[in-house]
Amino acid sequence: MSSRTPRLLRDSDALRAAMAARAAEEQSAREVFIAAADWAIAHVAAEGDVAGYVIDTGMMLPLAGPGAPEVQEHAVTEFVTAIGMRQQTGSLFVGQALEACVRLPRVWARLLRGELAVWQVRRIAEDTIPLSQEAAALVDARIAAYAHQVSRTQIGNICRLAQEQTDPGDAVLRKAREAEHRRFDVWLGQTGFDGTVDVSAILDQPDAADLERAIAALAEQLKKAGSEETLSVRRAKAAGMLARGEKALPLETGGGSEGAAASATQPRPRHLTLYVHLSVDAVTGALGDVARSEASRSPIAIDVIRSWCQTAGTSVTVRPILDVAAERYSDTYEVPDLIREQIILRDHTCVFPYCQRPARACDADHVRSYESGGPTASSNLAPLCRKHHRHKTHDGWRYKPAGPDEPGVYLWRSPNGVRFRRDRLGTTLTVIEPVETPPDLDGG
Repeated sequence: MSSRTPRLLRDSDALRAAMAARAAEEQSAREVFIAAADWAIAHVAAEGDVAGYVIDTGMMLPLAGPGAPEVQEHAVTEFVTAIGMRQQTGSLFVGQALEACVRLPRVWARLLRGELAVWQVRRIAEDTIPLSQEAAALVDARIAAYAHQVSRTQIGNICRLAQEQTDPGDAVLRKAREAEHRRFDVWLGQTGFDGTVDVSAILDQPDAADLERAIAALAEQLKKAGSEETLSVRRAKAAGMLARGEKALPLETGGGSEGAAASATQPRPRHLTLYVHLSVDAVTGALGDVARSEASRSPIAIDVIRSWCQTAGTSVTVRPILDVAAERYSDTYEVPDLIREQIILRDHTCVFPYCQRPARACDADHVRSYESGGPTASSNLAPLCRKHHRHKTHDGWRYKPAGPDEPGVYLWRSPNGVRFRRDRLGTTLTVIEPVETPPDLDGG
């Protein structure tokens, strides 16, 4: 008797359903992208209030290339938050939509006709934003008819030739821009559950070759010293050895290779300070032995943290137990260190929808302003990064705690009536309502 789940659709029906869903998905993506351009163009002027009560702070963002209008910062924030994007990713998205709409009219027309997917337009716009207005127009004329089939390399070549043709004296600036592509990124904020971190880089070829030789030599040294780990793991450990200034010593010496090998791989003390928060559930095992490190902003296995702490030379910072649910007060406007530490541990990050900036780098905001009678108290304070603090103070965003039974939960309302629920697990879009009167959520 077969154990397979009964099929609900014939092959042809399933195929048609998949194709229809895919087409609908692409059309929905087009509509969001087009709406991003429409929204940006509607908020290019620095005059007038949005919805009758937004105070324009005058902050304008140059999201697209030369010749495209700048967009009001608070408007960009509201749009990208409403569609569930974080600030940096969303700003790029809106900028590419504005770039295509304003500076690539032929490519944009094909998008409107449904002949191009959003991802095809975005990768062209990404490469044209740094170009002059004349070069972007030339790229648009040359690439529009073939935009559905050009590769990333071909787009780059077309953009480079267009810039050289329209501005022959741009060679020096172009080389400087190419040099800016060099980077070395260590993604500490995305530490995995096993305690590992991604590292990525773009280096000059001579630097990359030197780094490869050094890591390969240390990885081979570890193998000769008796390591049975894979080459990939030994290379990863070699990178850490380089960071601590450890260098391999010759294996062949008069005193015998074994002693020299041991000296070569003898680890130097590793200095590591961890700010780790364990909840009652983590201690009792209810969360599956999970802890959270401020450095990673992500869950980490307790066994991993234990192994880090057991490494020779590791320094551990131990802080007193702090009840994040307790209510603490101060008679002054300034937030005492103990209350600041409490809201940092309670909220973890900026409490603006979708923002992930660590709370320790944020302002302690009075949810209800101190001037209007809001107390300097745990329940009336929350971490806001400087950008979102400015939006809350000047640009019509309002929020309030969900209630005394839900510490660390906040209800937000955008200037145009989009409501969000923000807690330590993330952000949830709750409702979109018409804006007729100023919001009733108190703030200042």
